[in-house]
Amino acid sequence: MSLLSPPIRIPIRWRWSVLVGFTVTISVTVLFFMILDIEHDAWLDNQAAQAQLQVDRLADSLKLSLLSGNSTETGIAVQGFLDTVPTVLGIVIRLPDGKVKSFGSVKTGTAMLKALPASSRVKRLPLKPLWFAKRIIFDKTGVGTLAVRFSEQEWENIASKLGRKILIAALVSILLSGVLVFWIAGRMSRPIEMLGDAALRVAGGDYQIDLPVRGNDELSDTLSQFNVMAKELAHKEELRNVFGRYLNPKLINDVFESGDVQMQSHRQEVSVLFADMVRFTSFSESTTTEAVVTLLNRHFEVFHRVITYYGGHVDKYIGDAVMAVFNHPVIEADHMRRAALAGLAMASACEQLGDKRPDGDPISFRFGLNCGAAIVGNIGAAKRLEYTVIGDAVNVASRMSGIGQGGQLVMSRDTFTLLGDGFDFFGIGVRKIKGVSKEMEIGYVAVCSRSVQQDIEHVVDLALNLELDSESSASTLLVDGAA
Repeated sequence: MSLLSPPIRIPIRWRWSVLVGFTVTISVTVLFFMILDIEHDAWLDNQAAQAQLQVDRLADSLKLSLLSGNSTETGIAVQGFLDTVPTVLGIVIRLPDGKVKSFGSVKTGTAMLKALPASSRVKRLPLKPLWFAKRIIFDKTGVGTLAVRFSEQEWENIASKLGRKILIAALVSILLSGVLVFWIAGRMSRPIEMLGDAALRVAGGDYQIDLPVRGNDELSDTLSQFNVMAKELAHKEELRNVFGRYLNPKLINDVFESGDVQMQSHRQEVSVLFADMVRFTSFSESTTTEAVVTLLNRHFEVFHRVITYYGGHVDKYIGDAVMAVFNHPVIEADHMRRAALAGLAMASACEQLGDKRPDGDPISFRFGLNCGAAIVGNIGAAKRLEYTVIGDAVNVASRMSGIGQGGQLVMSRDTFTLLGDGFDFFGIGVRKIKGVSKEMEIGYVAVCSRSVQQDIEHVVDLALNLELDSESSASTLLVDGAA
């Protein structure tokens, strides 16, 4: 697959400078031709006035010689006129008999001869060269037609000088306007560049932005609104972090990212894990409040890491107990196995923490696990809701945690059959569980597979020393354990 090269970035200030320069160039060019046309018309009017006097004067001096047919006198008169009027390039005389005489550096063409007027008034011939002509009349008798060609060198000099002046004016205008536009566009593009850099920072998760706002226009309004947006995003991120300490992170992310997370109540199969401290009442009565809170928080921190690693989440803390839910909101096909691994890892972590009671006995927790359908929904008052799971599956898991001894993970035989390989079931007996119509065979679970035991030891080591990430290699460990 070929990689497309990124498009060339052209700053706004250069675009505006080129655009204004181009516009000024076009405007000056159009203005130049307009001025040139006006000046040319004015020059032609002046030439016509001068040509009328000169052609009339030459015609008057040729009347007698043309009437007498004296070509010598005619030639002398014409040559004298050429010598005294340097702007005349040539003269053409058509006699009444149709003969044509040319003087000076001109060539007589058919088009010019056809254009000769029959009027005794001086007229400009409709030709590209500058010709003025009239019919010579003496005593109401036509003695010939006179045509005089005048030089256009003067106009060429005028046009050249005018072009140089306009060119200098155009260059100065383009330079000044380009510098001015470059400066103005730079001032306008600087806020836009700041917005672009700030947007990149926001996209990277940095919301601590406060762009300087100057002026009172659309750009300053945009900068001000961007600052407001960044503050709102920072506040939103702060709320996300705060709520993430109390609610499930996935639910928080769904609410903040999409705003339309499905929070409707529904029934779903879940695995519920309870951890309850053994003899908590006597421990709390014989220990200071600060020591009780410190010890619970220490254990709950490790429990939270283990539960998160295996894909569950802490639904709530109930005094000295922890309730964890698996398969909600993150769906996992092997949620029963994950919950069992989490319970066994938490029991192992308690042993390694090694905390003692005042009487010297180790601090231990009882663990209860149950799998079944539960109701997931918003429970509580209109102004104080809790998104949690309720039902027999939760109640049975709570009852299980009160049956076993410290460090034991208790569950029913039916739940045990869902765990997969690597575990042993040690029966406690068939018991009647409050809220359940039929009796249940209950027992505690232990690991019988070396690979599963290694996985638990690895997770416990991480929980005691590192922050576990639920997106880490839990799936790999579970697959290995199942094998």
